[in-house]
Amino acid sequence: SSGGLVAGIEFNNDGTKMFTSYAQVNGSEFYIQEYNLSTPYDISTRVYAGDGERCELTGTETGSGYQIYDLDFSSDGMKFFIVLRSPGATDTGGDRVYGFDLTSPYDVSTCAFATKEEALDTTALTNGSNAGDFDHTTTKAKHRVQSLEINDDGTKLFLTFMDNQNADVGARLYEYNLSTPYDVSTLSIVTTAGIEIPDSTLNGVENPQGMRFSANGKRIFIISHSESTASITQMSLSKAYDTSSFTLDGRLNINSGLSTPNDEPRGVAFSASGLKLYIGSDRNQGTLDQIMEYDLVCPFTIIEGKCPP
Repeated sequence: SSGGLVAGIEFNNDGTKMFTSYAQVNGSEFYIQEYNLSTPYDISTRVYAGDGERCELTGTETGSGYQIYDLDFSSDGMKFFIVLRSPGATDTGGDRVYGFDLTSPYDVSTCAFATKEEALDTTALTNGSNAGDFDHTTTKAKHRVQSLEINDDGTKLFLTFMDNQNADVGARLYEYNLSTPYDVSTLSIVTTAGIEIPDSTLNGVENPQGMRFSANGKRIFIISHSESTASITQMSLSKAYDTSSFTLDGRLNINSGLSTPNDEPRGVAFSASGLKLYIGSDRNQGTLDQIMEYDLVCPFTIIEGKCPP
């Protein structure tokens, strides 16, 4: 095992490889694991590629309380990104995003640390946008980064933070520009964009544990980890990778709303066509992590009545 609590899920472009990140550290390092799929996007056919094919995330913090969350690759498979949450209530600057380079597409065994931003949870990088402000004088543990997405050309980064301070706000989605593509150390918050997501069982988010955009960048899906309301929320954007204008489409409870419940969801991914959805589950608290595969009626859509013509 490379750790406990499956946190991020990704596929290569043809669905013959699946990658997973884990929230809990195994020994002294975090890892990205790789699986080979004999049938593309059919996770029942996966075979672990072996310890020699995994990525050891050298350069990340591994002290007590630090946890890795979401995972996202660049469009060409030559880079991937992870987020790491702060370990404690007062660790300002402890929330981080890391980028790693690969020497060949989707070969995570060749990973090498490339870039990072350490101060994500400070006011300079999370206040002043449409996502609303978090009161940083309160307990830091209530505001931490837990999911990410990068656009196709690496000029925009999106981060979702849990907000457990404001009773009406479940999460805050921040949009950032990268002045150097794929270099997360060059990020700056976009003050005219961002989404303050309500804490609501109708269309909101609680404790976000994974985010994914549709292939065209005009839909966002966020996992809520809260056990009683384990769910996936769908949002639509007016313009691709632009959170300045959006619609909250709705939310599907994947614990009580599906015949095979997922009561501890983490991580989310889609097939290239958008007709298959994948959500992780750490239902046994790390002793038996799972990934569940779902069929969709139409691409990148989980809400009835939102299918394209």
